[in-house]
Amino acid sequence: MRFRTTLERAAISRGVPPFHPPLPRGERGGSARHARRDNALRAALVAVVITGLSAGAVRAGDVTTIRGTVFFKGDPAKYERAVVDRSADPACAKEVKKVETENVILNTKTDPVTVRNVLVAISGGTEGLLFPTPQQPVVLMQHGCRFDPHVLGVMKRQPLRILNADHTSSSVHFLSDVNDQYRLTQPKRDLDTGGEVKLRFEEGPFQVKSNVHPWMDCYIAVFRHPFFGVTGKTGMYELRGVPPGSYVLRAWHEMFGTLTARVTIAKGEQKTVDFTYEPDK
Repeated sequence: MRFRTTLERAAISRGVPPFHPPLPRGERGGSARHARRDNALRAALVAVVITGLSAGAVRAGDVTTIRGTVFFKGDPAKYERAVVDRSADPACAKEVKKVETENVILNTKTDPVTVRNVLVAISGGTEGLLFPTPQQPVVLMQHGCRFDPHVLGVMKRQPLRILNADHTSSSVHFLSDVNDQYRLTQPKRDLDTGGEVKLRFEEGPFQVKSNVHPWMDCYIAVFRHPFFGVTGKTGMYELRGVPPGSYVLRAWHEMFGTLTARVTIAKGEQKTVDFTYEPDK
């Protein structure tokens, strides 16, 4: 009797036929067909077991996550958005007919009201930890003579790709205090091949302007870790895969300033940390 291995028993429990080793050469007649069958069964066994182990290793409940919402208390009417005057360059309206200011965007359809374009990130507690740099580029697009997104985060040395989708030329100027003050002149769409930069140093949000269209601006922050996010139409953020530990969270908004909070989280735990801006207080 041949005892089955742990891998074989795991495979059988998942519906894979038991694996039988190839017969000795004299008994199998040197059949290539049998050899191919045996190799296929061996590959299937290993694949199923590895897949099962991988799936069991990461479950939804095991992902340590910090999430929350950025609320607004005050009079939203004081912060109504204005239409941006782009008449200096008529080509700006070819793709996007109307552009509004983005320095304050309140999500008035949520109850209570929430704030968009708030950058929430871990600002303390990751010292001594190392994180791989993503090779997937973050894209900063120019469309309608505006930057999209208005606020973004990127890791150190992660590719940041800058594109122009407008029917007019543009210019990008990083007003950085720590990293290089990158400048890029871009032709109109279809002629633009894009530009790519890798920011080498951690830095808080700095402004990016256009030297051609003075109303254009956005903000970029550079991190040594991947735990950051920007609130959108719901005012919510989520930081997934945070290592267990104690951290300082920082919420940053270009007009409303900075809020901080402390949080301690265990492996697999889900924690909610909300922020509230009260600019009229």
